[in-house]
Amino acid sequence: MDKSKGAFARAKITYFFKETFRAHSMAEYREIFSRGLTQSKGGITGAFPWLYVRAFFALFMLFTINTLVLRLTNNALYVPSVTFLGGITFTVPFIILLYELYPKRDISLFLILIVLVVGGTASGVLTQIGYSLIKVNNGWLSAILAGTLEEIAKAAFAIITIIIVKQKNPYACFLLAASVGAGFSVIEDMGYIFYYSDKYVFYYHSDIQATIAIFVNRGISSFCTHVLWTGAIGWSYSFVSRRYRSVRSAIMFLSIGMHISWDLPLEGIWQFLDIAACVAVAAALNITIVHKARIKTLSAEVDLKYENEHIISEAKQMGERLRFTNAANLTFALTCALLSVIILLLCALPIGMEYQSVEYADRNEFIEYMEGGFNLYANRNRPYDPNGRNVEERHMENEDGEMVLAYVVQKVDFAGYDGEYYYSYYLSDTGSPDDISVELFVGGQAMRFHYVDYHLGGEVWAFNVNESLLIDYVYHKDGTVTAVTAAEEFSGYNLLIGLCAAGCAIAALSTVILVAFRIKLIKVRDNPKSNN
Repeated sequence: MDKSKGAFARAKITYFFKETFRAHSMAEYREIFSRGLTQSKGGITGAFPWLYVRAFFALFMLFTINTLVLRLTNNALYVPSVTFLGGITFTVPFIILLYELYPKRDISLFLILIVLVVGGTASGVLTQIGYSLIKVNNGWLSAILAGTLEEIAKAAFAIITIIIVKQKNPYACFLLAASVGAGFSVIEDMGYIFYYSDKYVFYYHSDIQATIAIFVNRGISSFCTHVLWTGAIGWSYSFVSRRYRSVRSAIMFLSIGMHISWDLPLEGIWQFLDIAACVAVAAALNITIVHKARIKTLSAEVDLKYENEHIISEAKQMGERLRFTNAANLTFALTCALLSVIILLLCALPIGMEYQSVEYADRNEFIEYMEGGFNLYANRNRPYDPNGRNVEERHMENEDGEMVLAYVVQKVDFAGYDGEYYYSYYLSDTGSPDDISVELFVGGQAMRFHYVDYHLGGEVWAFNVNESLLIDYVYHKDGTVTAVTAAEEFSGYNLLIGLCAAGCAIAALSTVILVAFRIKLIKVRDNPKSNN
């Protein structure tokens, strides 16, 4: 084993760590925000990525604070800010990291953000036009349509962006295309957060549990979906010669294939294996792209051997004071992140909620809930039986002055079904039941529940056993049902106590460590030799 290579690798990681978490000057902020905007756009930047961490922590804190306020006040004015921050917290810092890894100085951060907004919006519009023209109802065909249509739409605007910017550098093409994918991902993530966490319960409360779940799920998946799929297509486009056209085609089909595979309607272990394979392929492909394209760009601009020696030298010269400062910064950042996670978990607990949002896989599952799990049945076409058991009769006077039977309720028993059924008839009508009800023992008491119609993609009838719990419901085109019901009483006090105790312990431990670092830094400052 080459010990020099191992030392370089360790030094490079140490240097990366130091650059990420150390304090940065205003000059460094000016440099990264002015990069690509000055008249001199040549050369490379020697800075290691650091802004992405600050962007993530800032956005994560803002999302946590806004979510906490929305949870405590239920003020609908905070829904837009939670939706917006939830959509950008993971994706925007990720694209900033990819930007900081680009070594040349000919692209600005503002350009990347503009491409993110404009390219993401344009590709989204083109995708929705395609969806409006092509209709599919099958889950497998829907996955094929989504993967093909969305990747072609993003690729089109990624290539247009590369042509307009006039870039041929492989990493630059990857970065611009990834920005289009990031914009598309942000729009999708905000849509999912709004659609599933607020649309059906905004009259009652915002579903914070769904908001946080979607925020985490969509945020983590952004590292291996739209950004990387589209970025790989942009990188392949940089191979303009006829010799590499097969590479472009292969990457295009691979991105479409990964997208289709990601959306396949699988369940259980098959879904897990499918997603794991997509993550592995996307990560391996794009790490290779970033590494190779970055090294190639650096090799064309600088002496890598000199740069390697410089990195090792800088890492070895990191004094004791700087190491403790970095450790203190890291401790504070990790403390804030852990406390934010605990706060979000506390927000997700159903404490003090009057209403909750419940998702049902299909209308049969929803009907089963409405009927309280009883084994019920009703014959809506049952005709009036003149010889049946009448439990209620109403008479009215006819034109001849005679009293005739006009309304009757008949009691019917069905073998194998719970309860006693009552069919109500207006005899002047066709003879079909006007109303059906069932008598059940609920909570030790006999109660009568009526048969009502639900709008679930057609006429669906059910007994309202849980009518008092149902507030509202919405039937979706995919066959699922979202219901707003009375919330169950919170009982997880052990979890609540555990989270609060963990938060207090983290805060206390962090305070002790930061105080210890502060004392150590004072001693180091008083002993100049330790700074060398």
